[in-house]
Amino acid sequence: MIEDAAGLKLMHLTKSRLESLSDGIFAFTMTLLVIGLNLPDKASVIQTPEYAAHVLLSLHSDFFHYVLAFLILGAFWLSHHIGVHPLCALNRGYVWFNLGTLLFVALLPFTTSFSGDFSDVPFGAIVFELNLLAIGMGMYFQWIYATGNYRLVEPGLDRNFIRHGGLRTLVVLAVSLIAILVALTGNLYSTVLYMFIPFVHYGIPRWEKKRGEVIS
Repeated sequence: MIEDAAGLKLMHLTKSRLESLSDGIFAFTMTLLVIGLNLPDKASVIQTPEYAAHVLLSLHSDFFHYVLAFLILGAFWLSHHIGVHPLCALNRGYVWFNLGTLLFVALLPFTTSFSGDFSDVPFGAIVFELNLLAIGMGMYFQWIYATGNYRLVEPGLDRNFIRHGGLRTLVVLAVSLIAILVALTGNLYSTVLYMFIPFVHYGIPRWEKKRGEVIS
């Protein structure tokens, strides 16, 4: 680990550079999501209020997946910020974990558009959910790698904070696994399960607080 850290210093790779790259990819990906809202070719030919309303309503699945992906990416960005903030060192392993996670972050506009275009078949949702599962796994392994044996964080970092961070990163991962299983049954609305993520995040600290009171 010491050799890795020294090597990164020689390359002038600092935590701020890692955050800048990550923030840039998150921002670009969130902006790129809107490109998936495509109008049909006939929209430039048929110029009637009725057809315009029909086209807008026909894009309901695309709009839903756009909003869902944007909000989930926002949650991922926040988790990434929380995960990087306590780091006091970097090594090559963490940098490659981060790049692997960003690989799937940048893929999300495609899978979001794919899911919206194939909203009538479960496979469309599964592709989207597999993408989110991969991002969630990347976030989780980054956190475990950095905090395991206090590899890249201060030895005195609160263990409750470490456990809470791990639980937060597991939420999207767990929801994605459940959503994929639901989609495999033929259900076309498996992505709706992601709407429960804010409630799970809201409940985690309260569950930990009650758990701590019971143990004490």
